[in-house]
Amino acid sequence: MALLAVFCSPDTTSHASLPREAYGLITKSTTNNPPRPLVAVTSAYYRPVKGQRKYVTGSYLGDIRLNGTGVTSSGKRAEIGHLSADQRYNPVGTKFRVVIDGKDFGQWTVEDKGGGIKGPRRFDFFVGESDTGRIAAQSWGRKGDHKIEMYRVGKNG
Repeated sequence: MALLAVFCSPDTTSHASLPREAYGLITKSTTNNPPRPLVAVTSAYYRPVKGQRKYVTGSYLGDIRLNGTGVTSSGKRAEIGHLSADQRYNPVGTKFRVVIDGKDFGQWTVEDKGGGIKGPRRFDFFVGESDTGRIAAQSWGRKGDHKIEMYRVGKNG
């Protein structure tokens, strides 16, 4: 998985690599003065499916070892809108409003802990399943970094 620094500068532009389904999460901000975005390192993961066209590691089982089975540590089936985070800093249920390249992707919720996710500013975005999810995860940090803004919302924010 590619690591990607989250920038707050307005001069960073490119296109987000999330699948179309993610656009259904878009909501409008109702705040006139939003808080400063969290600066973090992000990566993306997906749910491999048997029989998909291609695998990141070359095999279904290899991709399962890399990405997991698609069931989160909170017991839910991973879906777009779920994040993995270090539970010491961002426990299950912590919510963030996510803006990628100026597009509001709505509210994302921490539902998983992820094996390699360590520290208060490290997140893994679930971006889909099968080949569509694989392509989104593989392209997460390519073609230049995306401007990703994360704002804590709700009781844990």
